[in-house]
Amino acid sequence: MLDGLGRRRIWYPDEEFHFPTVANGAARVARAGGRVALGAHGQLQGLGAHWEMWAFTIGSGMTPMEALRTATWSGAEALGFGKDLGSLESGKLADLVVIDGDPLTDIRQSQKVAFTMKDGVLYDAATMDEVWPEKKRLGPFFWQRPWDRDDAVKEPVRAGQGR
Repeated sequence: MLDGLGRRRIWYPDEEFHFPTVANGAARVARAGGRVALGAHGQLQGLGAHWEMWAFTIGSGMTPMEALRTATWSGAEALGFGKDLGSLESGKLADLVVIDGDPLTDIRQSQKVAFTMKDGVLYDAATMDEVWPEKKRLGPFFWQRPWDRDDAVKEPVRAGQGR
């Protein structure tokens, strides 16, 4: 057996990492007035967004504030939702997270989400129990509850079959 071939190396030289180059370029674009928005790809449901923000701050990239802006305001603006989302302003939708830490000092604190607010309702991030305006437990998801045949979704009507 040829040791090391076909295996992933544990160590890579610095020049093999592209994140510092991307972070530097993204920071230059944003500082010149261009729009840079977060673009996670679904890795580990939600964690990808944090990884993307962290990557923006690598090397001579963005400040934590600039990275947070790419994850909030810039994305909302890019999608045409800037009037409704992306920043805390009167009249905008109240969807936000409360972080137990200071991501402006250490961007990796962004993962310490304590509460989530959606449509003005505050949830405990660990349990997703509602904590305001009412206290309500989340309860089991639909797939965790006993199944009742009467609740089953009806077979869709296919083209040409009629009802």
